[in-house]
Amino acid sequence: MAGVAASCPVEEARERYGVEIVVDGQSWNPLTLQAVLDALSLLPPHVVRDLGSPFYGRLYVLANRDARTLSGQSLYSNPANFYSNNEARNELVVVPGQGTRTILHELGHAYQMRMTPPGRYAWVFFQQEMRDFMQATGWRLLSSDAEVAAAHDQTEIHFAYDGPQVWSYLSHQDPLEDYANSFALFFDDPEELARISPARYQWFLSHVATDAR
Repeated sequence: MAGVAASCPVEEARERYGVEIVVDGQSWNPLTLQAVLDALSLLPPHVVRDLGSPFYGRLYVLANRDARTLSGQSLYSNPANFYSNNEARNELVVVPGQGTRTILHELGHAYQMRMTPPGRYAWVFFQQEMRDFMQATGWRLLSSDAEVAAAHDQTEIHFAYDGPQVWSYLSHQDPLEDYANSFALFFDDPEELARISPARYQWFLSHVATDAR
């Protein structure tokens, strides 16, 4: 972890947030490490508590240029940021150089997938929370329950979107990316989310920002 005095930030992430920043074999730099801490600091405690599946313990955060998990696997052909529980472990993998909002986006996936089994991200569409988000924001699931049950992720499922275009990139084609992008903006700049999408702002205000338990 060249150039980074790791002990204090790593201990802070572990003790304050219950998140394990992996140092060995990683390529952290001070800006990326600070972005992770800043992103975590923006989340309420009940959201931090639910980052990733409770069955697999704490969330591990890695930063390496090849975007590989602890076991060395890469989920994409090109390096990309992602959350994974494929190996029965909660892992957030980022390419060095990411900013706070990008980290928040990936933390949004970790929160979103907290009750999905390994390698079955498509099953999030059986959960009422995701269905409520889709209904509130203009998404419709076109695939049958049987098709969702057989799918591994959202790329194998069909959707329709009836709402206004809010995002200019991937998030306008995929409700899971829409959710994560909305999550990031809600916690980083809620006034901006309220401006561009009152429906998304209100949904996160009522469903995520307040601890109902």
